[in-house]
Amino acid sequence: MKHDVRPQVRVRSLRRADIPAVRDGFASGTAAQTTRWSLPRSLPSMLGWYEELTQSKDEHLFAILLGETLVGLCTLRAPRFAGRELTIAIFEPRFRGRGVGTLAVTKLCEFGFRTLKLPRIELGVYPSNRRAIACYARCGFQYEALLRRFMYQDGQWVDVMWMSLLRSEFKM
Repeated sequence: MKHDVRPQVRVRSLRRADIPAVRDGFASGTAAQTTRWSLPRSLPSMLGWYEELTQSKDEHLFAILLGETLVGLCTLRAPRFAGRELTIAIFEPRFRGRGVGTLAVTKLCEFGFRTLKLPRIELGVYPSNRRAIACYARCGFQYEALLRRFMYQDGQWVDVMWMSLLRSEFKM
C-alpha cells in the first residue's frame, strides 16, 4: 500500500537554481508522453526559457517539491483562448496517482483566482491521459472541446481535450 505523500508536498515559485532539475526531469522522458514540451533541451536553452518567462507578467512558474526534492513543474501562462493556461508535469512516476498533481493544481487555482483575480483557468490534456483528466475533474475543471489533430507529437497529429474552470466554480 502506498503511503500518502501529500503532507510532504509543497508548491513554490520556481527558482533559477531549480532549472537543472527541471531539465533533468524532462530529459528523463517520463513526462514526454503527457506534455507538449519539445524534448530534450540543453541547460543553456532551459536557462534562457526561464529568464524569458520570468520577465513576463503573463507567466507564473512553480516547482512541485516533495521535501526538498523537485518532483515536478507547474505553470500559469498566457492563455491560448482566455484566462490563463495551466500546465503541469510530474517527473517522478512513483508520485503519480498519489494526490501530488491534485494538490499542485489546487494550489495554482488558488493563486490564479485569489491573487491574480483571474476569471478563468484553462488547460489542454491528451484524451489518453486518463489520470490527468480525473485529477482536473476532481479540481472542478469541465470539458469544453476536443481540438482534433491539434498537436504534432512523435511524428503524428494528436487530439487535445480542452478543459476550463471558472472562478465562480472554484471552491475556495
